Amino acid sequence: MGKSITNKTPAKALAMVMALLTLTGCGSGSMEVSSVTIDKEGHISNVIYEAFDKEYYSLEELSDMASKEVSEYNSEYISPKIALDKVETVEDGSFARVSMNYDSASDFSNFNDESLFYGTIEEAESAGFTVSAELIDNDGVKIDGSFAKDHPDRHIIITTDKSNIIAPFNIEYMSKGVSLSGKKEAVLSDATADSIQLLLSK
Repeated sequence: MGKSITNKTPAKALAMVMALLTLTGCGSGSMEVSSVTIDKEGHISNVIYEAFDKEYYSLEELSDMASKEVSEYNSEYISPKIALDKVETVEDGSFARVSMNYDSASDFSNFNDESLFYGTIEEAESAGFTVSAELIDNDGVKIDGSFAKDHPDRHIIITTDKSNIIAPFNIEYMSKGVSLSGKKEAVLSDATADSIQLLLSK
């Protein structure tokens, strides 16, 4: 069993690494969008895209900084919780793409200082979350008020991160402003709630 983090939680660690290289985020001309993919077991894959279009940006420096942050996080546990998969440039070098894997949603939350929960409705309520009564389906129909009580084993994703979310099951209800790109991918950039909820079909 891993040790818990007590006094050291990286605050938006990768974002801070990017900021040190004065990266400013994806440009409007790019189709690349940062994403968070959650599998059925709750493992997380995160792909981050950032502008990388200045001659003085160093891919090696970015990779070294990211590796250091990951190593520092993993040092708090008996076994690694995060893996830095790849740091590379794309689109003729104008964007940096950082790919990372997390053991759980809580590791993603701790490392990035962004809330991310994945589990059943029952588990979410036990963790202190409340299923929003304002969730809507893809046609704009509001969720039934007794849904959470009637379906405690349904899975739910709750996050403050605005990356696209790729869920392990179909997305049935969502916070207002969320749009779907296929049955399992949610686009969160226009969501109006600070904490976004995606209620899944299983």
